Amino acid sequence: MTSITPVDNVPNNLFPLADSRSLRNYISELWERREFAFVVPIFDARIQNMDSVLGQIWHLLNPLLMVGIYYVIFGPLLDIQRGENYLGFLVVGVLLFQLTQRIVQEAALVVRRNEALIRSVQFPRGLLPISAVTGQTFAFLPAIAVLFSFMLITQEWPTAKWLLFPLVFIAQLLISGGLAFAVARIGFAFADLSQILPHAFRMLFYLSGILFSIDDFVHNPTVRSLFALNPLYDIITAARWTLMGTPLHSSVVVGLIAWAIVLPVVGLLFFRSGEARYGS
Repeated sequence: MTSITPVDNVPNNLFPLADSRSLRNYISELWERREFAFVVPIFDARIQNMDSVLGQIWHLLNPLLMVGIYYVIFGPLLDIQRGENYLGFLVVGVLLFQLTQRIVQEAALVVRRNEALIRSVQFPRGLLPISAVTGQTFAFLPAIAVLFSFMLITQEWPTAKWLLFPLVFIAQLLISGGLAFAVARIGFAFADLSQILPHAFRMLFYLSGILFSIDDFVHNPTVRSLFALNPLYDIITAARWTLMGTPLHSSVVVGLIAWAIVLPVVGLLFFRSGEARYGS
């Protein structure tokens, strides 16, 4: 019987899937393969709704219809509005909330949807939740045009604060990315997460000050400060301040910065710690 001898000349740059590469090297590898996280999801976003009559116009119609429904119900019908520009107030809240919701819900399914790719190709799996962020952000670009159009329609004229809106938007993407990493791992281990998330976001919708101003309805300073623990509330409140000049408390600023720093790091570490199990 012929004995099998070990191969001595295996390239030393190969590593097992469950290796202990440093976080720096892992992030470097993510950057080297960044095209995957941008090209593929952007292509997928472009072909969405191609089989419908209106095609890509739905990227504009969907946010418009959602804002219109909430405005009719909570504006003229229930008269919940306070302040002079309830329509602009509602547009900012609904659209930005929708972006994070879509990113997280997409990320919850992204690992399971790509199990065949995971089994056949070696790449850092962190690209998958990142692709959920880039794809949904690309699809959201028409909604940004809607957002600024409504600001002008409702006579919210540009000020120096508008220059800070991109910083708030970047913070939102960082926060959404951190959440995407976390739910991507949980969604792989627990398939029912995608069924639970819509209900969780429905609750968050009413706890994020989207339909009404927290300052107008919550008068206890301690309770009001607790809302800053909700990253979606921080994002929306800061965005309204930049575009509409609504009140902005220091707790919201601190919360926004803290979430934008902590969530991406914790989310990535949490996702990476289970990377060896994806596709197994």
